[in-house]
Amino acid sequence: MKKNYTKIVHDLLMAITFVLLMNPRVLDGLPFHEIAGLVIGVAILVHIGLNYQWVINTTKKILDPKLPKKTRFSYLLNILLLISMAAVIVTGILISRVVLPSFAIEGSHTIRELHGFSADATLALVGLHVGVHWQWIMSICKKAFKSKEGKLRKGVLASVILSLAILAGGIQWFASTATPSNGELMAKQMQQSEQATTNGNTTNQGNMTNTNQVPPNGDFRERKFHGKEGHGGSSNLFLVVLNYFAIWAAIIIPTYYIEKRLLRKKRESRLRAQTS
Repeated sequence: MKKNYTKIVHDLLMAITFVLLMNPRVLDGLPFHEIAGLVIGVAILVHIGLNYQWVINTTKKILDPKLPKKTRFSYLLNILLLISMAAVIVTGILISRVVLPSFAIEGSHTIRELHGFSADATLALVGLHVGVHWQWIMSICKKAFKSKEGKLRKGVLASVILSLAILAGGIQWFASTATPSNGELMAKQMQQSEQATTNGNTTNQGNMTNTNQVPPNGDFRERKFHGKEGHGGSSNLFLVVLNYFAIWAAIIIPTYYIEKRLLRKKRESRLRAQTS
């Protein structure tokens, strides 16, 4: 049971970090975006490790016709989710400007577009993943936060709050200690790259401003990411989390009720078969 509690807390922290990554303008912009992106990669490996036994057992039985359809669907969903997350991380490395700039590919507009598409696909797949497992999640949460007598488990609640506080504190610490020199360095690198590709188009433009040029103050939070202004909207931490959790809710709720209806029909058909 303690392992299930660990899964819930770990996945919640991973979800919050992921939605912050959906808007590259939050906190210090690119530095946080790239570092947290690599952290998410490690968190995914931890997630797989926590569910290692299920992965092994299901893989062995995947061709067994007796395997429940929900389990087979969940397995396929997890494979797609792993592929999309891998695509996000790999494309992120290929357009890195801070953590791994030596891996960056010049003129990587297509890769940026693929990075954004993979991120959006991952967002949708995570929503489906949570929706399919919503009953299990609620069951674990009820057992975690309430005792058999119906009393609130204050220790577990305190652990969750402490974990969220540590995450918030870590984010705040990063925001306050990130040096502006990183932004200036990235601005210089990006400006040199763009000047090399746009030199021929700017010869006869006089003093006209290039709208694609990086702001001279090195602020990357207003720069176009993934081929668009990030994913739009405010860069306020609370609003970003609220916005993307609302998107997840719009996916989770119908998924949960569709699954619930299918299970009810399955039970009804079994009852009819038994009574006939």
